[in-house]
Amino acid sequence: MTGAPLLRGIHEFIDARLSDPDLTPAGVAAANHVSTRQLYRLFETEGTTVARWIRDRRLERCRADLLASDRTGVSTVSARWGMPDSSYFSRVFRQRYGCAPRDYRRTGSD
Repeated sequence: MTGAPLLRGIHEFIDARLSDPDLTPAGVAAANHVSTRQLYRLFETEGTTVARWIRDRRLERCRADLLASDRTGVSTVSARWGMPDSSYFSRVFRQRYGCAPRDYRRTGSD
């Protein structure tokens, strides 16, 4: 398998394992029988890196969970999606969405 079908399969593999904080590009490459270099080349076709893609998918899941429930703590939501370091999560969430996770939840905005 090469190109787009391989990348789709890798996307599915990653999405199924986003909750694993130990999900790494090297692990993704090994599980999908490609070299780490080949994996990064595949993601270059999308204008990103595999590590950034994993982080962005996790952030998307966290964002959706924050809007879905105000009862689950922010750190619980971030840990659920493989981001157990709450200060890192808050920093990258703010960079991506322009506000802190708690504020995002309160405003319910995109």
